[in-house]
Amino acid sequence: MAPLRSLINQVLDERGNYGNVQILYGVKSPAEFMFKEELRQWAQRSDVELHLTVDAPDLGWNACVGYVSTLFPEVKVDPRNTVAAIIGPPVMYKSVIAQCKVKGIADGNLWVSFERRMRCGVGKCGHCQMNHIYTCQRGPAFVYTEIKGLEEAFA
Repeated sequence: MAPLRSLINQVLDERGNYGNVQILYGVKSPAEFMFKEELRQWAQRSDVELHLTVDAPDLGWNACVGYVSTLFPEVKVDPRNTVAAIIGPPVMYKSVIAQCKVKGIADGNLWVSFERRMRCGVGKCGHCQMNHIYTCQRGPAFVYTEIKGLEEAFA
């Protein structure tokens, strides 16, 4: 959530420039949710849909259980006007991208972040390299069409 927080706040600050805002957020356990006060504020807004899920609920959890991809049946989108920003473990991207495609969202409207791959930040260590792309130099956010065929990006 940390990499998306500033994007979400920017969209909310300029709310009149954007249509429907839906936040789908999943974590392993309820204790792992970040920015809990902001989550409460977003949930109370009438112009934001917040969908939360956990992999392993605790005794107090009474909402969705499962991976974030399980939230997609709950959301309705206009695929012509929808942009999805996806962050998390790259292994999760395959299922989320597949759900976005089921919703009809174009590859060019899917953004993925590979900030988790970065170490040195200047292209020297090679940790962030995906084929010919150095995430630290060209990213960390990429339109899905740029990295679509790079299987190592989703490992």
